[in-house]
Amino acid sequence: MNSRNRSEGWKHAKISGHLNESDITKKINNDKLYRENLEKKLILNFKIKSATEGGLKEKNVKDVFGGSTKSKTDLKIALINDKKINLSIKKSSGGQVYLIGVDRFINGFEIQFKKKIPQNIKQSFKLFFVGADNISKIIDKTKLNNIDDKKRKKIKIYERRKNRITWSTFKEYDLELSNTFIEWFKENISNVFLFCFERGLSKNKVEWADFIWYKNELKENKFDFIFNIAELSKKISDDSFRQMIVPGKTLGGTTIQLPFGFVQWHQGQIQFHHNLDLIKKIH
Repeated sequence: MNSRNRSEGWKHAKISGHLNESDITKKINNDKLYRENLEKKLILNFKIKSATEGGLKEKNVKDVFGGSTKSKTDLKIALINDKKINLSIKKSSGGQVYLIGVDRFINGFEIQFKKKIPQNIKQSFKLFFVGADNISKIIDKTKLNNIDDKKRKKIKIYERRKNRITWSTFKEYDLELSNTFIEWFKENISNVFLFCFERGLSKNKVEWADFIWYKNELKENKFDFIFNIAELSKKISDDSFRQMIVPGKTLGGTTIQLPFGFVQWHQGQIQFHHNLDLIKKIH
């Protein structure tokens, strides 16, 4: 896929996503049976009064840095007791859930969870994704003697082009650091999940998402699943899910597999992906 087609694909995904949100909003507001079905899925004690979508002209919300950012909420539900419920809508069973620069992720994560990321982990993010000052030297000097010549050449070409190292190089360069990096994800997977699905860089809790709703009204998919984000974040820290956090295997390891999907390099940023089948297992 060339860059133009990729750009058109992103544009289509964004527009169709908003069309899906609009259709869902209209159905909630105008279809009593549809609305009651949603009330049951959310296990509500009070009826839904109205629904409001983000839409194509959605306004940014305040971020933790004093600027603005996109909200993780796509749909706001108001109940008759004036309580508000925020939903993140997924119209596909997999795909990007969050795209963010390395420094913004590191700084935003520390602010959101009031938790310092150790310096060696910050360096690991810059080595594996992008931003390490000495990356070219590491790529050139780290030998991959246990990999055949053809694959080794492909890995090195990829690393130089993307300005990052794969897991094969990471292990050879500093095995202890690579293991520590994986352990950081295991220890912080609950907060990583919340960062991706609930809040992102959004500062105010009223803008955070409460539920993920896999729902497509554009006749592209037939699924209909709702998940409580807070509940999933607690369950995902269980050992059985933490053990799923391992380096990917493609091209020497370009991804890290996660209990809810995976994370990879994308256009010089960190790209988190979601996967409905995996999330159903957590639930």
